[in-house]
Parts: sequence; C-alpha cells; structure tokens
Amino acid sequence: MSRKNPENEYLTDAEYHAWDGCLSFTDRVTRALDEALRGKHRITVKEFDVLITLYNAPEGRLRMTELAERVLLSPSGVTHLVTRLERDRLVQRSAAEDDRRSFLVALTADGRRRLREARPTHNDVVRARLTEQLTAPQLASLGALFDKLLRRPSSAR
Repeated sequence: MSRKNPENEYLTDAEYHAWDGCLSFTDRVTRALDEALRGKHRITVKEFDVLITLYNAPEGRLRMTELAERVLLSPSGVTHLVTRLERDRLVQRSAAEDDRRSFLVALTADGRRRLREARPTHNDVVRARLTEQLTAPQLASLGALFDKLLRRPSSAR
C-alpha cells in the first residue's frame, strides 16, 4: 500500500489508487482483447495493432522504424512480429526505394480482410469493457484526461 512521507519514497494513497487503476484496467482490457482476437481470428492484440496501424498509414505502409514507434515495440520486437505476419501473408516487407537499407511494411489484401473480420470483435470488447460502462459525459471526460496526460490537443467529441 502507499504512504505519504516527506522523502516521497511512497506514492500517496490517491497517486497509488490512480496508478494501480490505470495498470489494472489496461491489463484486463488487453488480456480480454487478446483472448477474443486469438480465439476468433487467430491474431494477437499486438498483431491487430500492427494491422490497424498499417491500415491507417499513408498508402497502407510504413518504414519498420516508424511502425515500431507507433505500436510501442522495440525494433527487434517489431521485426519478429512482422516476420510472423508476413508468414501468414497479412503483411509484405520490401526494401525502401529511397534507402535500400530501410524496409517498408505494407498491408496485404489478406491483412485487410483479417482486419475487417477482427474489427467487430475488437470493438465489442472495447465497448463491453469501457464505453458501455460510462455515461457520455464520463467518456468525454476520460478522453480529455488522456489528452492531457498524453499532451495531445483535445479533440472535438
């Protein structure tokens, strides 16, 4: 548990409660997403993240380094993940024309299809675990809090 002390050795009760809630909620939702996506679509939540990130990228492709940054993986972690997705024909890797040392990853037709099939499952879990648990004003407030914490400009909701 937390304690308040002058040396800031421990988090205050309020700090601990907020931090623990954030970690616990994220862990539970991520596990639920992973379980649902694996069970119904044979992809992990991280693989879904790569597919949706590529789908939203210009021309449906990104440099490996950009992809790693966007999906919060190390360069080696994204390399292993892309290798698995490439094996399943969901993405395709190619050398960048402007810099032959860099590689681009693109979403394939099979990747688009798998993403389209998995999206409703993803959205169902997010709604069941988050959006349906909150009122519209609570959801807007939560979004605004995350904008502040992530230092993003507030988006119109």
